[in-house]
Amino acid sequence: MVVENLEMFLLKAKSKLHVMEILPYYSLRCCIVTQGERSFFSLSKNQMQLVQDATVADIVIEGTKEEILELLNGTKMRDVKGLAFKGSFRHFLLMDSLFTLVNRSERKEVS
Repeated sequence: MVVENLEMFLLKAKSKLHVMEILPYYSLRCCIVTQGERSFFSLSKNQMQLVQDATVADIVIEGTKEEILELLNGTKMRDVKGLAFKGSFRHFLLMDSLFTLVNRSERKEVS
């Protein structure tokens, strides 16, 4: 279930140009771990995709299935209390921005 939601998240991210702009030119390998299951994906300005047979990651995000699904649906990383994050602070900020921007509503509020 997490893999399917991750695939949907990556498809949404690819369709948003403002999201692609914040990604690095180099490939950043990420791993989401939930209940012993590992899902690897790579991010770069040129592509975002799931990766099969990966063993090493620059970023590891670990949590329960519910926490990971919250994250993939746009909850800020700091608001999901049970998450464990391994990576640099710069990577944390990048991933937090990515999860937030991909799921932000396309509508603008009229005041």
